[in-house]
Amino acid sequence: MKKNLLGLLLNWVCLSAWAQPTAPSSATITARITELGTSRPVPFVSGYMKRGRNGNTADENGLLSLPIKQLPDTLLLSEVGYEPITVPIGNPPTAPLTVEMRAVTGQLAEVVVTGYRDPGKALMKKVIANKRTNDPQRLTRWTRNNYLRTEVDIENLSANQKRKLLTTMLRVYQQYQNDSSARTSLPIFFREQYRKEYHTRSPQSDAAYLVSEQNLGLQTDELGPRLDRFNVPINPYDGIIAILKTSFVGPVSDIGLAVYQFDKPDTLIENGQYRYRLAFRPRSVTENGFVGTVLIEDGSYAIREVSMQTNAGANLNFIRSLGIEQTFLPIDDTERGTAWVMTRNALRYGFENGLGLLGLPTRIDSASRTVSIQSTSVYGNYQINPAGVTATNFALTEQTTPTAATFTDAYRLTPLTIRERAIYQAVDSLKNNRQFRNTTRMAAFITSGYWDVRNKVRFGPYSSLFSSNLTEGLRLRTGFWTMEGFDPRWCLWGYVAYGTLDRRFKETIGIKYVPNRSPYRKYELTLKNDYDALTNYDDVLDNDNLFTLALRKPIPVYQTFLQQIRFSHERDLSPLWSVKSYYSYGSMTPTFQFSYAPSDEVVNVADSSIARLNTLCNSEVGVTFRYARNERTIILNYDKLRLYTQYPIWQFHVAAGLPLYRNTYFDYWKLSTSLSQEMPAPLKGSFYYNLTGGVVLGTVPLLLLHIPRGNPNYVADKYAFYGMSPYEFAADRYVSLLTRYSLGGLILDRIPLINKLGLRERLTANLFWGSLTQTNRDFNKINAFRVTGSVPYAEAGVGVENILNLFSIDAIWRLNYLDGPGAARSTRFGIYTGLKLQF
Repeated sequence: MKKNLLGLLLNWVCLSAWAQPTAPSSATITARITELGTSRPVPFVSGYMKRGRNGNTADENGLLSLPIKQLPDTLLLSEVGYEPITVPIGNPPTAPLTVEMRAVTGQLAEVVVTGYRDPGKALMKKVIANKRTNDPQRLTRWTRNNYLRTEVDIENLSANQKRKLLTTMLRVYQQYQNDSSARTSLPIFFREQYRKEYHTRSPQSDAAYLVSEQNLGLQTDELGPRLDRFNVPINPYDGIIAILKTSFVGPVSDIGLAVYQFDKPDTLIENGQYRYRLAFRPRSVTENGFVGTVLIEDGSYAIREVSMQTNAGANLNFIRSLGIEQTFLPIDDTERGTAWVMTRNALRYGFENGLGLLGLPTRIDSASRTVSIQSTSVYGNYQINPAGVTATNFALTEQTTPTAATFTDAYRLTPLTIRERAIYQAVDSLKNNRQFRNTTRMAAFITSGYWDVRNKVRFGPYSSLFSSNLTEGLRLRTGFWTMEGFDPRWCLWGYVAYGTLDRRFKETIGIKYVPNRSPYRKYELTLKNDYDALTNYDDVLDNDNLFTLALRKPIPVYQTFLQQIRFSHERDLSPLWSVKSYYSYGSMTPTFQFSYAPSDEVVNVADSSIARLNTLCNSEVGVTFRYARNERTIILNYDKLRLYTQYPIWQFHVAAGLPLYRNTYFDYWKLSTSLSQEMPAPLKGSFYYNLTGGVVLGTVPLLLLHIPRGNPNYVADKYAFYGMSPYEFAADRYVSLLTRYSLGGLILDRIPLINKLGLRERLTANLFWGSLTQTNRDFNKINAFRVTGSVPYAEAGVGVENILNLFSIDAIWRLNYLDGPGAARSTRFGIYTGLKLQF
């Protein structure tokens, strides 16, 4: 019985196989798919064999290839934007088929198909292949107008909370209940600016001047210069996009195909023009990338629109997310044909709240109050290759004084929304509201460190009220500045300090005159009677602050008391070049052992009959030329602060000693040059280097030689040698290299639990080589210092930044010069901490 049943089953299987139509195992159908009426290829068409149940997707040239499993069968073709079509297949095809599909006008729904190719990736390859043509940065020269709106909001406020905070503004907001955002956010800053801008590609540089601006006239207007750093120029065609010194891989990057995942594109037809909307996201949540969509023009494969935001796993310190919306349109370029330019750039920063401000993982909900910054630029009136216009004469001849032009509706390249008009309506009520005035004044004080009085006088910063050192003991300091409300061009500034140990008052007073801000020009006269506690670098804390109070190394004090008069002049020669010149005369009295013989000639320092001095008087004149491309700057306290550029910065400095007076003895020359850069580094971080070389010509005492910057504190300082003490080394021929590589969380973001803290690792390596001529060795033999010789001083370390979104810690090892003279004041190993609001 079992044998009979088995035989029946075998017979049924054989009959079924014989009855099933088959096709040769190697049979393949190939189709070229074109558009009806135009014969242009239709890319990414989905093909499906109805009976064989197998499918594939056509390539970007409209070529489709499918294996045939059985015959007869039916080929089903479908693509978004086209009518579906069926093609009967009776016999194995002997030649490629040509199939025409009819286009459907209007936006079409997405079709989900099964295929073995990645049409989104194939489309992005086309965009990448054409980005050199479509990238707006490839344009040779252009000018344009820029209308910029910046707004700061407190988000997620309920009506009751807003009533408690500001009743008057709530009443104004009731005029536009149709705007839902009015019920959840409260603006504390609003500014409009109208600028004219110039760009040239070779050498790449940008120039701009402010025609007019309009603020609310509130205390928070002082936040404006500090908010400018958030208006980041983002180009979606860049492979690596730098956002606040953090690197992101762009979706149009050559390596973006490996970093991003692309969906199947949507096809849209508008006025007979085909466009593709393509969604993308990083393959890994730990990547510094973007999530969003791009709208791509058919044929040119240019980007028309970008809507994206930073990946949820991106490590941006206090910033929870950054949203980016951009629009591009084609214009005529007389040199290169059709070109694409940006017409709108909208950025929206959402900041952490609650414990998130301290870098601790926390969940945000609708009841949590947060702060957001919205910056929207609308560009118009593009002039391509304007005749006779250069970066220099554009900035010098066309600029106007910002206060000269009253802001009018003509400057608004896009009209105000209902909500934005209501903000202006509320200003008069806000100015008379004591609670709002006090709140905004305190917010400005905490953010800037200064207390302003009616835009007339500024006091501070509060970080320098208390500090300490071994010479002065507890040091108290308070400073002041006159502001633009007192005079827009003249500034009187100064400070007074007192030490509880030396019981001595110290003071500095200065006058600044700024006749122009664009291009910048400043004259300054300073009278100083204080120690050299301040730094020359804008982004480093000086020694006169609370943070260094308990972090001083156990080494002798290396300070110099200065009694000095100094006149300086600073100006922008062009958008690329600036120059600083100065003349100074005064005395320097070190707190450490120092002496010299008052003679221009080399003398025998062992001769006890020669009178020696420990106070050095000197007269010096100098000039520094500086070259920087596309540098972001702000003007604060009448000074132009250089914030950031991703391009190299070159400086050349020359100074000369002028023995003009009876107590100035030394005639010398100092020449130095430096190249520095903080550039985006794949895949997440940034790399900083500063290469400097110089020479001192002449026989001079220790204080006039080149003294590499040593670090007297356990405080991070990227401009100093961590393990070196001040005045430990000296040279009249020298080369130094300072480097820091911030990895941006490349490793720590991949460690479970640790990645929730947003920590970022970094590496440090520094070198210094210096030599001293025999005449300077003999002349300074009585003073204690070191010369490196043929082997450079070296140090290296590892560190972690973004601890609680505020602190950094670096472990630094000094690699050589550990023994011999001065070893007692060297630091072989140290843990250095930093405090900085850095994004």
